[in-house]
Amino acid sequence: MSASVGGAVCVFAKCPIPGRSKTRIAPLLGEDGAASLATAMLSDILVSLTTCAHLKETLKVLVYAPGSSEGEAHMKSILHSLHLSATSCSEESSRIFDGWVLLPMASGASKEDLTSTSLGSKLEDALDKTRSLLSKVHKMTATQQSNEAVVFLGMDAPELPLEEIVYGLQTSSRNKAHLCPADDGGYGMLSVPRNAPSSQIFHGIRWSNNLTAVSQLKSLSDCCIDISIGKMMNDVDEPDDVIRLAKRLICSRDSNQDDNRQSKDDVLDSFSSSIGSVIRDADTANACQYTWKALFDLNVITETSDGICLNNSRISSAR
Repeated sequence: MSASVGGAVCVFAKCPIPGRSKTRIAPLLGEDGAASLATAMLSDILVSLTTCAHLKETLKVLVYAPGSSEGEAHMKSILHSLHLSATSCSEESSRIFDGWVLLPMASGASKEDLTSTSLGSKLEDALDKTRSLLSKVHKMTATQQSNEAVVFLGMDAPELPLEEIVYGLQTSSRNKAHLCPADDGGYGMLSVPRNAPSSQIFHGIRWSNNLTAVSQLKSLSDCCIDISIGKMMNDVDEPDDVIRLAKRLICSRDSNQDDNRQSKDDVLDSFSSSIGSVIRDADTANACQYTWKALFDLNVITETSDGICLNNSRISSAR
């Protein structure tokens, strides 16, 4: 049985509403298509985190915007469509880790994009509230697992590096931060240890900037927090990002088919018991299944007599 690492994972998500979500990719997909892809990417993230055995006893928090009753209803609808549940700290201890705690994003200009300059205060608020939730959960469950690390994720990178999340929670339980940079200069994942002061670590960050990750690293370092750097993550914000995502998923599935042709002996000989390889092997088959389907439905990916490929005519017509 896989050992759970505990702690908490916070996913920051803007409700995928046409005309208000992923507007920069609307020229390629249309407003409805952009919202559909955003829903699919968020769905892959939620399902991957829920089904990861190493996160079985990790508190899962969905921080949503707008933080209104409309936003809550929208997120509950997405969870319901995935056969996932919304839960709360009033649930029985045996069920607290089975669902997602819904946490409204800190008040402000609720319709703002999450890359706005107010993101630091929203992250600070979410960190404080999640730490409070963790404290309640530890008392309620009477568990020996007292990891107080908190991982932050967005909804823009559906190719979730589960091994990095698990490693981040492990290393942050030992008072060390872990950050996965994004290819646009930001970061896709940040694991925060309990000794990191919430009132300081998100101040002075250059949000929506190619120095976002660098400035976050500096802020942590200024607070005397040790940091490790993980793998690069790929955000999907622009039309070209969608095309690159489609190409990666096509290549990934081609590679998986080749791997499946290995003999049983080859597979056994190459088996590794490390956490990273176990997680990757277990989750590769179902990775990005909702995003894959959305790209098919939106005609970004198509199937021809030669196999599955990009629909270049569809892409060219949108440019």
